[in-house]
Amino acid sequence: MTAPEEITVGLEAMFKPLNRLKIPVTEIILTLTLALRFIPLVLEEVQNLTRSVRTRAINWKKLGIKQTVQLWLVVAERLIENLLLRAEQIALAMNVRGFTTPNTHKVQWHQLQLRGGDGVAIALLLLLWWSRLAFGRLA
Repeated sequence: MTAPEEITVGLEAMFKPLNRLKIPVTEIILTLTLALRFIPLVLEEVQNLTRSVRTRAINWKKLGIKQTVQLWLVVAERLIENLLLRAEQIALAMNVRGFTTPNTHKVQWHQLQLRGGDGVAIALLLLLWWSRLAFGRLA
């Protein structure tokens, strides 16, 4: 499985020419990195809230539509509250580490290198594109 940092480093290298057009590639890539890092936190929060609802052994048939909607609104509110708290914690952690802007505070995770599996994936992708162009018009 590819780490989010590896994905964003590759995308940043690929989109670097857009800097000439005054497009803030580094800021966009930072936002993408944070979003990719945030997805597992969202899933964890959803799982925690789902478990908490299941633990209460609610009889859904007795609740009725109005109370069911109210219950899920409370759960959704709690989810948003927890996610905003996590986002604030991430922002504070970035501030504590002295992060100002992506252009002045460059974080390098690793050197981008192609491996054997990457070559196979690229070759398969090219084959799929070629087959789509060659045979796709027949459908």
